[in-house]
Order: sequence, then structure tokens, then C-alpha cells
Amino acid sequence: MKNPQDHKKKSVPEKQDDFIKLLTQLREEKDMDAIADLFWKIITTYGLKVDELAALNYYMMKRSLEAPVNATLIKERMDLDVTQLGVDGILQLQRALITICTEQFAKEQ
Repeated sequence: MKNPQDHKKKSVPEKQDDFIKLLTQLREEKDMDAIADLFWKIITTYGLKVDELAALNYYMMKRSLEAPVNATLIKERMDLDVTQLGVDGILQLQRALITICTEQFAKEQ
């Protein structure tokens, strides 16, 4: 028989802890399909339209590229200053990075 407290809803901090555990697990496994599914659920929960999703994708890439560790890496490897790139430059760099990533995945298969 279950205790009465088993029926209690989780508190917000407990839910946040569960979410952090999930994110930590995803990071450790680096399962791209699981990560993509999680992002898809968030996107659909917020009801983003494709133009909003495009803007969000651009924003996330710009912010990721400008993170100090990534900006330094790209400067060293590609001699690019990511802070000087406009929309087209960021999208071209994203295209190059996707090509590199998919080639690596293909080699691992």
C-alpha cells in the first residue's frame, strides 16, 4: 500500500532537480537524437512558428559562436573573428560546421 505522501505532487525544486538530472544524463550520453527530441518538445510546447524557430536557431548559433572558448577556437582554426560576422557569415559558418559534424558521424558509423 502506498503512503499518502506518495500522491503528493513534486515541488518546483524537486522538478528542477529532475530536469537537471535529465540534462546531465543527456550531456554524458551526448545522444543527438535524445537532445533533438528534448528541444523539439520545448519548441512545440512554446508553439513556435517556423520564422520564430529560424530566429531562435540563429540566436543560439550566434551566442554559441561568441562564447569565449568557441570564439578562440574558431579564431585559431579558421582565422575568423566571430564578433564581426553578420547573419550571412554566421549562417555560412554554421553550414561549414554542420558539414564537419555530419562527416564525423558518417566515419563513426
